[in-house]
Amino acid sequence: MAAIGIHHTETSTGNWDGPANEARLKLDGTEAYYRSAYAWQDPAGDSATKAAWKFVHHEVSADGVPGAANIRACQTGIGILNGGRQGTVIPAADRRGVYNHLAAHLRDAELEAPPLRLSPALVEHRAYPLQDLRVDEADSSPHMRGYAAVFNSLSEPLGQWGTPIREKIRPGAFARTLKQADIRALLNHDPNYVLGRNKVGTLSLAEDARGLAVDIQPPDTQWARDLTASMKRGDIDQMSFGFQIVKDEWEKGKDASGAETVTRTLLEVKLFDVSVVTFPAYPSTSAGLRDMWSVMAAEEEQDDEMESIGHPLQVETLPDKIELPAESTVSSPPEIGHLHTDDARRRLQRYYDILEG
Repeated sequence: MAAIGIHHTETSTGNWDGPANEARLKLDGTEAYYRSAYAWQDPAGDSATKAAWKFVHHEVSADGVPGAANIRACQTGIGILNGGRQGTVIPAADRRGVYNHLAAHLRDAELEAPPLRLSPALVEHRAYPLQDLRVDEADSSPHMRGYAAVFNSLSEPLGQWGTPIREKIRPGAFARTLKQADIRALLNHDPNYVLGRNKVGTLSLAEDARGLAVDIQPPDTQWARDLTASMKRGDIDQMSFGFQIVKDEWEKGKDASGAETVTRTLLEVKLFDVSVVTFPAYPSTSAGLRDMWSVMAAEEEQDDEMESIGHPLQVETLPDKIELPAESTVSSPPEIGHLHTDDARRRLQRYYDILEG
Protein backbone atom coordinates (compact mmCIF):
# COMPACT_ATOMS: atom_id res chain seq x y z
CA MET A 1 0.00 0.00 0.00
CA ALA A 2 2.89 2.38 0.78
CA ALA A 3 1.56 5.98 0.86
CA ILE A 4 -1.95 6.21 2.29
CA GLY A 5 -4.48 7.94 0.06
CA ILE A 6 -5.82 11.36 0.90
CA HIS A 7 -8.68 11.52 3.37
CA HIS A 8 -10.39 14.50 4.95
CA THR A 9 -10.87 14.77 8.70
CA GLU A 10 -11.08 17.43 11.35
CA THR A 11 -7.82 19.26 12.01
CA SER A 12 -6.27 20.48 15.25
CA THR A 13 -3.78 23.24 16.07
CA GLY A 14 -2.95 21.76 19.46
CA ASN A 15 0.47 20.79 20.75
CA TRP A 16 1.99 17.68 19.23
CA ASP A 17 3.90 14.85 20.85
CA GLY A 18 4.40 12.16 18.23
CA PRO A 19 5.78 9.36 20.43
CA ALA A 20 3.05 9.91 23.04
CA ASN A 21 0.25 9.77 20.48
CA GLU A 22 1.76 6.72 18.81
CA ALA A 23 2.10 4.96 22.17
CA ARG A 24 -1.64 5.40 22.78
CA LEU A 25 -2.51 3.46 19.64
CA LYS A 26 -3.68 -0.10 20.28
CA LEU A 27 -1.27 -2.96 19.71
CA ASP A 28 -3.93 -5.24 18.22
CA GLY A 29 -5.40 -2.86 15.65
CA THR A 30 -6.51 -3.63 12.12
CA GLU A 31 -5.10 -2.20 8.93
CA ALA A 32 -8.05 0.20 8.68
CA TYR A 33 -7.41 1.33 12.25
CA TYR A 34 -3.77 2.20 11.64
CA ARG A 35 -4.57 3.83 8.30
CA SER A 36 -6.63 6.39 10.20
CA ALA A 37 -3.52 7.57 12.07
CA TYR A 38 -0.58 7.23 9.66
CA ALA A 39 0.42 8.36 6.17
CA TRP A 40 2.63 5.45 5.10
CA GLN A 41 2.63 1.67 5.42
CA ASP A 42 5.56 -0.63 4.73
CA PRO A 43 4.26 -3.11 2.09
CA ALA A 44 6.72 -5.72 3.37
CA GLY A 45 5.58 -5.35 6.99
CA ASP A 46 2.66 -6.77 8.96
CA SER A 47 -0.17 -4.25 8.56
CA ALA A 48 -1.60 -5.37 11.91
CA THR A 49 1.42 -4.05 13.81
CA LYS A 50 2.45 -0.46 14.47
CA ALA A 51 6.00 -1.21 13.34
CA ALA A 52 4.80 -1.36 9.73
CA TRP A 53 3.54 2.23 9.75
CA LYS A 54 5.22 5.65 9.64
CA PHE A 55 4.27 9.32 9.70
CA VAL A 56 1.72 9.30 12.49
CA HIS A 57 -0.09 12.65 12.40
CA HIS A 58 -3.50 12.14 14.01
CA GLU A 59 -4.15 12.87 17.66
CA VAL A 60 -4.96 9.72 19.62
CA SER A 61 -7.25 9.74 22.65
CA ALA A 62 -6.43 8.06 25.94
CA ASP A 63 -8.49 5.03 24.91
CA GLY A 64 -6.66 4.67 21.60
CA VAL A 65 -9.08 6.31 19.18
CA PRO A 66 -7.48 8.33 16.33
CA GLY A 67 -9.01 11.78 15.94
CA ALA A 68 -8.15 15.07 14.27
CA ALA A 69 -5.11 15.53 12.04
CA ASN A 70 -2.62 17.67 13.94
CA ILE A 71 -1.30 20.64 11.95
CA ARG A 72 2.12 20.61 13.58
CA ALA A 73 2.47 16.89 12.94
CA CYS A 74 1.68 17.38 9.25
CA GLN A 75 4.17 20.24 8.95
CA THR A 76 6.81 18.19 10.77
CA GLY A 77 6.17 15.22 8.49
CA ILE A 78 6.75 17.36 5.40
CA GLY A 79 9.93 18.69 6.99
CA ILE A 80 11.17 15.12 7.45
CA LEU A 81 10.35 14.32 3.81
CA ASN A 82 12.53 17.30 2.89
CA GLY A 83 15.49 15.97 4.87
CA GLY A 84 14.87 17.35 8.37
CA ARG A 85 15.73 15.28 11.44
CA GLN A 86 17.99 13.06 9.31
CA GLY A 87 15.23 12.50 6.74
CA THR A 88 13.28 9.33 6.11
CA VAL A 89 14.07 5.87 4.77
CA ILE A 90 10.81 5.34 2.88
CA PRO A 91 11.24 4.70 -0.88
CA ALA A 92 11.69 7.84 -2.97
CA ALA A 93 8.68 6.83 -5.08
CA ASP A 94 6.45 7.07 -1.99
CA ARG A 95 7.48 10.58 -0.92
CA ARG A 96 5.00 12.35 -3.21
CA GLY A 97 2.06 10.28 -1.95
CA VAL A 98 2.92 10.88 1.70
CA TYR A 99 3.36 14.58 0.96
CA ASN A 100 -0.04 14.78 -0.77
CA HIS A 101 -1.67 13.13 2.23
CA LEU A 102 -0.15 15.52 4.77
CA ALA A 103 -0.58 18.58 2.56
CA ALA A 104 -4.28 17.81 2.10
CA HIS A 105 -4.82 18.10 5.85
CA LEU A 106 -3.05 21.47 5.85
CA ARG A 107 -5.26 22.68 3.01
CA ASP A 108 -8.33 21.49 4.92
CA ALA A 109 -7.15 23.84 7.68
CA GLU A 110 -6.79 26.62 5.07
CA LEU A 111 -3.01 26.61 5.43
CA GLU A 112 -0.37 26.57 2.71
CA ALA A 113 1.72 23.41 2.64
CA PRO A 114 5.51 23.81 2.47
CA PRO A 115 6.78 22.67 -0.94
CA LEU A 116 8.17 19.17 -1.39
CA ARG A 117 11.75 19.26 -2.57
CA LEU A 118 12.69 17.27 -5.64
CA SER A 119 14.78 15.14 -3.33
CA PRO A 120 16.14 15.60 0.17
CA ALA A 121 18.97 18.10 0.29
CA LEU A 122 21.96 16.56 -1.44
CA VAL A 123 25.51 16.68 -0.18
CA GLU A 124 27.59 18.07 -3.02
CA HIS A 125 31.36 18.04 -3.39
CA ARG A 126 33.65 20.60 -5.00
CA ALA A 127 37.42 20.42 -5.47
CA TYR A 128 40.06 23.01 -6.24
CA PRO A 129 43.57 22.42 -7.63
CA LEU A 130 45.84 24.34 -5.27
CA GLN A 131 49.56 24.73 -5.28
CA ASP A 132 49.87 25.44 -1.57
CA LEU A 133 48.28 22.41 0.06
CA ARG A 134 51.31 21.48 2.09
CA VAL A 135 52.66 19.74 5.15
CA ASP A 136 54.34 22.02 7.71
CA GLU A 137 56.58 20.34 10.27
CA ALA A 138 57.85 23.42 12.08
CA ASP A 139 55.54 22.60 14.99
CA SER A 140 55.95 19.63 17.31
CA SER A 141 53.65 17.61 15.02
CA PRO A 142 52.95 17.97 11.29
CA HIS A 143 50.14 20.23 10.06
CA MET A 144 48.32 20.04 6.72
CA ARG A 145 47.49 23.54 5.51
CA GLY A 146 45.78 24.91 2.45
CA TYR A 147 42.44 26.10 1.08
CA ALA A 148 39.35 23.96 0.66
CA ALA A 149 37.54 26.71 -1.34
CA VAL A 150 38.44 29.93 -3.12
CA PHE A 151 36.14 32.97 -3.26
CA ASN A 152 34.95 34.66 -6.46
CA SER A 153 36.78 32.21 -8.70
CA LEU A 154 34.71 30.63 -11.47
CA SER A 155 34.78 26.86 -11.54
CA GLU A 156 35.28 24.72 -14.58
CA PRO A 157 32.00 24.21 -16.50
CA LEU A 158 29.66 21.90 -14.61
CA GLY A 159 27.27 19.67 -16.49
CA GLN A 160 27.00 18.03 -19.85
CA TRP A 161 23.44 19.09 -20.67
CA GLY A 162 22.50 22.38 -22.27
CA THR A 163 24.58 25.46 -21.51
CA PRO A 164 27.22 24.52 -18.90
CA ILE A 165 26.95 26.05 -15.46
CA ARG A 166 29.91 27.65 -13.75
CA GLU A 167 30.03 28.27 -10.02
CA LYS A 168 31.64 30.73 -7.71
CA ILE A 169 31.57 31.19 -3.96
CA ARG A 170 30.76 34.53 -2.40
CA PRO A 171 32.80 35.64 0.63
CA GLY A 172 30.81 34.92 3.78
CA ALA A 173 29.24 31.72 2.41
CA PHE A 174 30.83 29.71 5.22
CA ALA A 175 30.45 32.28 8.02
CA ARG A 176 27.42 30.79 9.75
CA THR A 177 28.30 27.13 9.33
CA LEU A 178 31.77 27.66 10.79
CA LYS A 179 30.13 28.92 13.99
CA GLN A 180 27.57 26.14 14.23
CA ALA A 181 28.64 22.95 12.47
CA ASP A 182 30.62 19.96 13.71
CA ILE A 183 33.01 19.56 10.77
CA ARG A 184 35.52 16.82 10.03
CA ALA A 185 38.64 16.72 7.91
CA LEU A 186 38.69 13.45 5.98
CA LEU A 187 40.72 11.57 3.42
CA ASN A 188 38.78 11.28 0.16
CA HIS A 189 35.48 12.11 1.94
CA ASP A 190 35.68 8.74 3.70
CA PRO A 191 34.37 8.93 7.30
CA ASN A 192 36.55 5.95 8.20
CA TYR A 193 39.64 8.15 7.79
CA VAL A 194 39.30 11.18 10.05
CA LEU A 195 42.19 13.62 9.91
CA GLY A 196 40.74 16.21 12.28
CA ARG A 197 37.63 17.74 13.81
CA ASN A 198 36.89 21.36 14.57
CA LYS A 199 35.05 20.66 17.83
CA VAL A 200 38.15 19.18 19.43
CA GLY A 201 40.70 21.59 17.95
CA THR A 202 42.45 19.23 15.52
CA LEU A 203 40.87 21.08 12.58
CA SER A 204 40.90 24.86 12.24
CA LEU A 205 38.77 26.57 9.62
CA ALA A 206 38.58 30.27 8.84
CA GLU A 207 37.44 32.56 6.05
CA ASP A 208 40.07 35.02 4.87
CA ALA A 209 40.36 37.27 1.81
CA ARG A 210 41.19 34.33 -0.42
CA GLY A 211 38.78 31.63 0.72
CA LEU A 212 38.28 28.88 3.28
CA ALA A 213 41.63 28.30 4.98
CA VAL A 214 42.25 24.89 6.54
CA ASP A 215 44.73 23.77 9.18
CA ILE A 216 44.68 20.05 10.04
CA GLN A 217 46.60 18.24 12.78
CA PRO A 218 46.53 14.63 11.54
CA PRO A 219 46.56 11.71 13.96
CA ASP A 220 49.69 9.73 14.64
CA THR A 221 48.54 6.64 12.76
CA GLN A 222 50.20 4.68 9.99
CA TRP A 223 47.73 5.67 7.28
CA ALA A 224 48.01 9.37 8.24
CA ARG A 225 51.83 9.14 8.19
CA ASP A 226 51.61 7.54 4.75
CA LEU A 227 49.35 10.36 3.57
CA THR A 228 51.77 12.95 4.94
CA ALA A 229 54.61 11.32 3.01
CA SER A 230 52.54 11.32 -0.20
CA MET A 231 51.72 15.01 0.25
CA LYS A 232 55.35 15.94 0.85
CA ARG A 233 56.27 14.16 -2.39
CA GLY A 234 53.55 16.08 -4.24
CA ASP A 235 51.53 12.97 -5.13
CA ILE A 236 48.48 14.41 -3.39
CA ASP A 237 47.93 18.16 -3.57
CA GLN A 238 44.21 18.90 -3.76
CA MET A 239 41.37 19.58 -1.35
CA SER A 240 37.61 19.27 -1.62
CA PHE A 241 34.65 20.12 0.58
CA GLY A 242 31.27 18.48 1.15
CA PHE A 243 28.29 20.78 1.58
CA GLN A 244 24.57 21.39 1.23
CA ILE A 245 23.18 24.55 -0.29
CA VAL A 246 21.36 26.91 2.05
CA LYS A 247 21.06 29.81 -0.39
CA ASP A 248 22.30 30.35 -3.92
CA GLU A 249 21.73 32.65 -6.88
CA TRP A 250 21.61 31.93 -10.62
CA GLU A 251 22.50 34.45 -13.32
CA LYS A 252 22.25 34.14 -17.08
CA GLY A 253 24.48 36.21 -19.33
CA LYS A 254 26.91 36.10 -22.26
CA ASP A 255 30.67 35.79 -22.42
CA ALA A 256 33.07 37.85 -24.54
CA SER A 257 32.32 35.70 -27.59
CA GLY A 258 28.56 36.14 -27.22
CA ALA A 259 27.95 32.58 -26.03
CA GLU A 260 25.31 32.10 -23.36
CA THR A 261 26.56 31.57 -19.82
CA VAL A 262 24.93 30.57 -16.56
CA THR A 263 26.61 31.30 -13.24
CA ARG A 264 25.58 29.84 -9.91
CA THR A 265 26.80 31.79 -6.90
CA LEU A 266 26.91 29.98 -3.58
CA LEU A 267 25.71 32.55 -1.04
CA GLU A 268 25.49 30.30 2.02
CA VAL A 269 26.31 26.64 2.53
CA LYS A 270 26.17 24.07 5.30
CA LEU A 271 29.61 22.49 5.54
CA PHE A 272 30.03 18.81 6.43
CA ASP A 273 33.66 18.05 5.73
CA VAL A 274 36.87 19.19 4.10
CA SER A 275 38.94 16.47 2.51
CA VAL A 276 42.39 15.87 1.18
CA VAL A 277 41.65 14.07 -2.09
CA THR A 278 43.57 11.89 -4.49
CA PHE A 279 41.12 12.20 -7.38
CA PRO A 280 38.74 15.16 -7.00
CA ALA A 281 35.26 14.29 -8.18
CA TYR A 282 34.33 16.39 -11.19
CA PRO A 283 30.72 17.46 -10.58
CA SER A 284 29.45 17.08 -14.17
CA THR A 285 26.80 14.63 -13.00
CA SER A 286 25.58 16.58 -9.96
CA ALA A 287 22.05 15.27 -9.46
CA GLY A 288 20.88 18.41 -7.71
CA LEU A 289 21.98 20.70 -10.54
CA ARG A 290 20.72 18.38 -13.27
CA ASP A 291 17.26 17.83 -11.75
CA MET A 292 16.67 21.54 -11.18
CA TRP A 293 17.94 22.39 -14.66
CA SER A 294 15.78 19.90 -16.55
CA VAL A 295 12.55 20.65 -14.74
CA MET A 296 13.00 24.42 -14.90
CA ALA A 297 13.64 24.16 -18.62
CA ALA A 298 10.51 22.08 -19.10
CA GLU A 299 8.43 24.56 -17.11
CA GLU A 300 9.85 27.44 -19.17
CA GLU A 301 8.62 25.73 -22.32
CA GLN A 302 5.15 25.37 -20.77
CA ASP A 303 5.14 29.06 -19.82
CA ASP A 304 6.08 30.06 -23.36
CA GLU A 305 3.42 27.81 -24.88
CA MET A 306 0.65 29.14 -22.67
CA GLU A 307 1.66 32.75 -23.27
CA SER A 308 1.68 32.20 -27.04
CA ILE A 309 -2.02 31.36 -26.97
CA GLY A 310 -2.87 34.20 -24.60
CA HIS A 311 -3.53 31.88 -21.67
CA PRO A 312 -1.92 32.72 -18.29
CA LEU A 313 -0.35 29.74 -16.60
CA GLN A 314 -2.89 28.42 -14.11
CA VAL A 315 -3.04 24.90 -12.77
CA GLU A 316 -6.72 24.45 -13.57
CA THR A 317 -6.39 25.52 -17.21
CA LEU A 318 -3.56 23.17 -18.21
CA PRO A 319 -4.15 19.83 -19.95
CA ASP A 320 -4.39 16.74 -17.80
CA LYS A 321 -1.07 15.40 -18.98
CA ILE A 322 2.15 17.29 -19.54
CA GLU A 323 5.06 15.49 -21.14
CA LEU A 324 8.39 16.26 -19.51
CA PRO A 325 11.07 16.41 -22.24
CA ALA A 326 13.89 13.89 -22.03
CA GLU A 327 17.00 15.29 -20.44
CA SER A 328 18.85 15.07 -23.74
CA THR A 329 16.39 17.48 -25.36
CA VAL A 330 17.18 20.29 -22.92
CA SER A 331 19.52 22.20 -25.21
CA SER A 332 19.29 25.70 -23.79
CA PRO A 333 18.84 27.16 -20.31
CA PRO A 334 15.62 28.72 -19.06
CA GLU A 335 15.38 32.50 -18.84
CA ILE A 336 16.10 32.53 -15.13
CA GLY A 337 17.93 35.85 -14.70
CA HIS A 338 18.70 36.28 -11.00
CA LEU A 339 16.78 33.35 -9.54
CA HIS A 340 17.13 32.44 -5.88
CA THR A 341 16.73 28.81 -4.81
CA ASP A 342 13.48 29.49 -2.94
CA ASP A 343 11.96 30.93 -6.12
CA ALA A 344 13.12 27.93 -8.10
CA ARG A 345 11.59 25.54 -5.60
CA ARG A 346 8.25 27.30 -5.74
CA ARG A 347 8.25 27.02 -9.53
CA LEU A 348 9.28 23.36 -9.39
CA GLN A 349 6.59 22.64 -6.83
CA ARG A 350 3.95 24.21 -9.07
CA TYR A 351 5.19 22.13 -11.98
CA TYR A 352 5.00 18.86 -10.05
CA ASP A 353 1.57 19.78 -8.72
CA ILE A 354 0.50 20.14 -12.35
CA LEU A 355 1.97 16.74 -13.21
CA GLU A 356 0.09 15.19 -10.30
CA GLY A 357 -3.16 16.57 -11.69
